[in-house]
Amino acid sequence: MQNRHGEICPLDTTLKILTGKWKSIILCRLMENDLRFTALLHTLPGCTRRMLSLQLSQLIDDQIIAKEVDANFVPTKTSYHLTDLGLSLVPIIHAMDTWGSQYIDALSH
Repeated sequence: MQNRHGEICPLDTTLKILTGKWKSIILCRLMENDLRFTALLHTLPGCTRRMLSLQLSQLIDDQIIAKEVDANFVPTKTSYHLTDLGLSLVPIIHAMDTWGSQYIDALSH
């Protein structure tokens, strides 16, 4: 929880979870389907393995995504998916995307 103004702020908490150069696009990719690390990395041109790993770790710590390891595969199959808390962010992300489009349109006129 984010305590920035001497109080716990729900809005700041939400923004803290979403803030990060790659977090929003990672969430958008995982909204479409579960992805393995390398497959996710290939959808993020310019993102390094280290940066993706860091951003995924933060989203896992925030319980927004989960890492699933299946040792029945060689090499071990690791994939990522949205948790129930992550799924609850989907309408918020869609609303922010819609607002962003409207904002961009308003500025371009």
